[in-house]
Amino acid sequence: MALALESYILGESDETLPVDSSGDCSAAVLALTQQAKRSLDIFSHTLDRRIYNTQALYTAALKLATYSRYSQIRIILKDSTDAVNGGSRLVELSHRLSSRVLIRKPPLEYRDFSQEFVIADDVGLLQRRLASRYEGELSFYEPLKSRQLKKFFDECWEKSGPDPDLRRLHL
Repeated sequence: MALALESYILGESDETLPVDSSGDCSAAVLALTQQAKRSLDIFSHTLDRRIYNTQALYTAALKLATYSRYSQIRIILKDSTDAVNGGSRLVELSHRLSSRVLIRKPPLEYRDFSQEFVIADDVGLLQRRLASRYEGELSFYEPLKSRQLKKFFDECWEKSGPDPDLRRLHL
């Protein structure tokens, strides 16, 4: 059973919640995305379909990306194989809104980074210490950890480049 997150408010609720299943992670990413107004930063190894490929998340991401001219979704994706072969709604959205939803591939120096995280509006955070496992922590107000991971994300983003496998082919 997925987490019940309706009473948590991004930027206010500072309780740390454990997550331990793909359903929990999916509910957490959805809740953070639905409440974000400015930014969503995702560092992912594969864009796990059980977490990132729901219609509800696509709708929430579309709403965030078009909320204002300053809204932006940035995704660092280590391995795009599953997203390309199995289809990904977030990749589709990045093709549709290429200036608002950006996906990059990190350089080799980040290949050993084992975590996966999502930062919403610089304060909300879902963090999984091992991307291969669903156990992690969710907080709607975790500015210190969010700031630390955002700094790492920004450094990686600056060194990252487009993933040639994600280019849209126009036929």
